[in-house]
Amino acid sequence: MIQLNDSSSQIHITTHFDYFLDTTSKYAIDEIASSNFEDHFRRVTDPHVLFDYLDSHIWLRITINNNQSIHNHSWYLESWGFDIKNITFYFPRPDGTFEPSTAGFERPFNERNVKHKNFNYFLDLRPSETKTYFLKVKRSYNQEFSFHLRTNEKFLSHSLNEYFLLGIYYGVLVIILTFNLYLFYRLRDTLYLYFPCLIIACIWFSLGRDGLGFQYLWPNSPWVNKLNNEKVIELIIILATLLFSERYIQKYTKNKNVMKLTVWAIMLKLLLFVNQLFIFELNYIHYIVITIIILLVPFSLGLYSLIKAKIYSWSYVFAYLCLFLVIVYSYSRSIQLFDNPVLNWYFVYPVIFAEMILFSFSIFNQLKFLQNQFLEANAEKTIALEKNNQLTQELNSKLKEKVRARTEKIEKMAADLAQKNVELQTTNVKLQELNSQVTQLNNYLQENNEKLRSSVEEVTKDLALMKGLGFDDFKNVFPDKDTCLKFLSELKWKDKYHCKKCEYNKFTEGPNHGKRCRNCNYYESPTVDTLFHKLKFPIEKAFYILYLSNRKDVDLTLNELSEILELRRETCWAFKNKISQAMEKVGHNTDLNGWETLALVHLE
Repeated sequence: MIQLNDSSSQIHITTHFDYFLDTTSKYAIDEIASSNFEDHFRRVTDPHVLFDYLDSHIWLRITINNNQSIHNHSWYLESWGFDIKNITFYFPRPDGTFEPSTAGFERPFNERNVKHKNFNYFLDLRPSETKTYFLKVKRSYNQEFSFHLRTNEKFLSHSLNEYFLLGIYYGVLVIILTFNLYLFYRLRDTLYLYFPCLIIACIWFSLGRDGLGFQYLWPNSPWVNKLNNEKVIELIIILATLLFSERYIQKYTKNKNVMKLTVWAIMLKLLLFVNQLFIFELNYIHYIVITIIILLVPFSLGLYSLIKAKIYSWSYVFAYLCLFLVIVYSYSRSIQLFDNPVLNWYFVYPVIFAEMILFSFSIFNQLKFLQNQFLEANAEKTIALEKNNQLTQELNSKLKEKVRARTEKIEKMAADLAQKNVELQTTNVKLQELNSQVTQLNNYLQENNEKLRSSVEEVTKDLALMKGLGFDDFKNVFPDKDTCLKFLSELKWKDKYHCKKCEYNKFTEGPNHGKRCRNCNYYESPTVDTLFHKLKFPIEKAFYILYLSNRKDVDLTLNELSEILELRRETCWAFKNKISQAMEKVGHNTDLNGWETLALVHLE
C-alpha cells in the first residue's frame, strides 16, 4: 500500500504494484478484484514486470491511502510510455464496481479522458480515503514500465516542461529543414534535397517515438503508430543518409567508387528491409551489425577520399557517429544508460539534435569551401585576362611606334624631294647637264617609294591581324568546357536576355551557364543558335579552330591541326567548313572582324 503524505507531490510506483499474468485472457475485473483472487497476485520486482508472454494480458493492482491533510490536492496516475499496445484503467465506483477507461497506441487518441500523449488517470482520492485500482496491460514488446503518482500541480509542471523541451527540439529541426529547402530552391543541388529528406524522417521517427504525432497529427489513425514501429522510418533515414553522404563527398572530390558503393549499399539495405518484413526476420543484434556495415563501407571510402584531398570535416564524421549511436540505441532496447526509463527513452533526441546540427555545420563548411574555390578561380581568370591585355597593349605600342617612324621617314624624303624640285626649277640652265642625274635620282626615288609603300601595307596588315596565341597559350585562357561556356554565355547575352519561347526578359542561372526563363521555365544553353550547336567534340578545341580561322600568320594543314588538337582529320575539316559557311553567311571580313563575331552565327 502506498501512503500519500503532506510532503508528497510525486512518487514513482512501478515496483509498488502487484501483478497477475492472465495467459488465457478469460478473467473479468469482477473476478480479478474479488477476495478469492487475492493470493494470485505477486509483487512487481522489476520495471519490466515480465520478460516474456507478450501475447498475454498482465493485471496490475495498486492500493493507495491518502494521509494528507490538504483537501485541495488532486492526484493522477500516469503511465509513461506512449507505445503501450493496450491499457485499461479500472476506477472503483462507490457501489463496489469498476469503471473502465481503455487506451493504447492501437486505439483512437480521442477515447482518452485526459488528452495527453502519456496515459493519465484521475484518482479522485480524498484525504483519509483508501482505494484499490487495477490496470490491464498488453505490450507490443518487452518494454520497461514507468508509473508515477503526481499531484495536479506537479502533473502540469512536468507536462509543460516536457512539451517545452520537445517544442525547442522540433523547432530547431524545422528551422534547419526550411533553410535547406531554401538552399535547394536557390542552388538546385540535390544535396539540399537529400538532407531535408533525412530531417523529415528524423522528425517522423521522433513524433512516432514520443507520441506527439499521435496526439496532434493522426489521432484518429492509430494504424500510423504501427507503421512508426516498423522498419520504414529507419529505411528512409538510412537511404537519405547514404544519398546525402554520396553527394556531399562528390562536391569535394569526384570519386566514382564512392558512387558505386553507395548504390550497392542502397540495394543491400532494400534487400535487408524486404527480408525483415516478408522472409526471415534476423535477430536485432545481427540486423544492427549488418545495417552499420552497410553504412560504414561507403562512409569509410568517402572519408578516405576527403583525407586524400586534404579536407578534414570533423563535423561530418561526428554526425555519422551520432547516426550510428541512434541506430544502435533505438533497436537495442536492453541498453540502459540511466536508471530513469524516461531519460533512456529520450536519449536519442539530443543525439539526433546533435547529428542535424553537425550535418548543418558540414554543409556550411562546404559552402565556404566552394565559395573560396570560386573566388580563387575568378582571381586566376582576372590575372590571365590582365596579362593578355598587357601583352596586347605592348604589341599595339610597338606597331604604333613603327608606323610613326616610317611616316616621319616618308615625310622627310618628301621634303627633300620638294627641295630638289625647287632647285631644278631655279637651275633650269643646268637641266640638260643634270638630266641623266635627275633620271637616276627619279628611279632611285621610285624604288624607295615602292619599298616604303610595301612596308606601310605590311605594318598596317600586322596591326589589323595582331599576332595571336599558340594552342598551349590559348588553353591557358580557355582551359576547359566550363570556361568556354561561360565566355560564350557572356558573349551571347551581353546586350539583354529574351526567352526564345515567350520573349520574357527575367531569368535564373541554370547549369552549364545556361539561363532558365522565370515565366515559362524554358532552359536555353549557351550553345543554342551558335556555331557550337550540337557540337560532337570538346568545345575548347572548337574555340581554337575558330580562333585560327581569323589569323593570317598561321596556315596549318588539316593533318597538322588534327595532330595538335588530337582530333580526327574529318572532324577538323567539317568544323572548318562550318566556319567557312558562317563567314559567307555574315560576310565576315578577317581584316576587320574578330574571331569571336563568328561564334554567334547560327547555320541551322
